[in-house]
Amino acid sequence: MNDAPKTNAEIRRWYLEQIAQVNQLNEQWLAQGLSAKERAKRAWQIRHDARLAARAMMPDSDEVEDLRQRDIAEYGNPDGPTFAYLVQEWRKAGLTADAVYIAIIEGARRTNSGTDKKLGL
Repeated sequence: MNDAPKTNAEIRRWYLEQIAQVNQLNEQWLAQGLSAKERAKRAWQIRHDARLAARAMMPDSDEVEDLRQRDIAEYGNPDGPTFAYLVQEWRKAGLTADAVYIAIIEGARRTNSGTDKKLGL
């Protein structure tokens, strides 16, 4: 029996579960003494990997392509923002030093509430 998510709502729920792990993992990374930059890279990677995995699960390739086109328009990359893109954007916003990386960690924990509502989550 295959327990993989099948509907967009199930896939989104799975995605949210992946993202929710960032909080606990960040606490572990802090306890391990990892730098803000390393923690930010790890948090970004979790979010990025979850994004790609969720899209791979989606049954409608046209919907996946729509998401990829949205990401190209917003981030210049079909797979969402790169780590370097986020660093650059936060620096443009005036953040410096570790504040840039803290913002990336915090961003990795947030999702689009409009998408969640649209899918009844």
